[in-house]
Amino acid sequence: MPDLGPIEPEAPYVESEAPRMPTFMPSLTGAESAAPAPEADVVSSNRSLAGTAIGDAMMLWQLARLRRRRGGRPDAADPLEESLRQGARVDTLNLIEAAMRHLRAVTVGQLREKPSVLAVRVGTYGFEVLLSRPVPAPEGWQAASGGYVLELPQGVTAEDLEAAAQGPTLCPALVPVGDTLEGPLLLNVEEIGCLIVSGPGSPSVNLLNAVVGTLGSSPLAGDIRIITVGLDTPAGLPGWERVHSTSFDSPQLEELLYAAHTGTGASLDVLVVGPGNDLLIQRAGQVATTPGSRLALVGATSSVAARWPWRIHVDETTTAVVHPIACTMAAAQAMAPAMSQLLSEATDPSLLAPPRF
Repeated sequence: MPDLGPIEPEAPYVESEAPRMPTFMPSLTGAESAAPAPEADVVSSNRSLAGTAIGDAMMLWQLARLRRRRGGRPDAADPLEESLRQGARVDTLNLIEAAMRHLRAVTVGQLREKPSVLAVRVGTYGFEVLLSRPVPAPEGWQAASGGYVLELPQGVTAEDLEAAAQGPTLCPALVPVGDTLEGPLLLNVEEIGCLIVSGPGSPSVNLLNAVVGTLGSSPLAGDIRIITVGLDTPAGLPGWERVHSTSFDSPQLEELLYAAHTGTGASLDVLVVGPGNDLLIQRAGQVATTPGSRLALVGATSSVAARWPWRIHVDETTTAVVHPIACTMAAAQAMAPAMSQLLSEATDPSLLAPPRF
């Protein structure tokens, strides 16, 4: 036989490294996806006042809360409330609220590790919770995608969870950002720390306005403080009455960043920054991503080359992609200011007085 030379040893097979960031996957706990309920049909974000049907439900909850607090008549006709009721997914919001309290009760409430929740999706595959690191399934939940996704068993309702869902929520800064084909998507900006929006000016600003209005209205938000820079504050909309608007060079903003950087803040502050403030976004982003920081940043940047770990790129059609989880969605788009102003003029102005920062 001819001499073929020395035979090189075969290189050992090395399994490719797992993705650094998990993504939502089809349910692995059942052979078939759940049949969506009638309310679970994807609702166009552009048809709702708050930008999403869940956001409308949050605003509706806040409007009723303000009316009860200030002695308003619950049976009084209110065009703003009627507009919200047309598309609000109240049952889904109730399930989200109960599920987040239940998840905290069966983990933190039992001295177990707090799940690091990145996102929640409700729809075709049931109730899914995406985590930044895998955990064993707690009581009442099922693990999927190697422990990176927790799911509620099919058919579980908010009423089923109420008995064990005592105490505060696990994710006060959970906010709807749009609708995927599988169902509405909510991001936990507290865990993410820094969420950047890029794309054309109008869709980006409308997405930021949707985040502010729904986070300000959310029954999960508790004592979260919301501060905006570079966004026009619409008058008379629920959720915005608890928003503090300021400028990029205000002393109060400097104090906020210092307190967040040193970890002296008692509660979570969410800073939402409009376009044209890239330097502030760079600075606040560093603070928000510092371990132990009590600041979360949501900002719009004009820099296409900017690469942030968590970002949403939205185009002129309001179609958006959420990175790094590669979710395509119809981005939340708060109603045009002219229409929201028209509706707000018909409601009780005493309910919605803006705060001072």
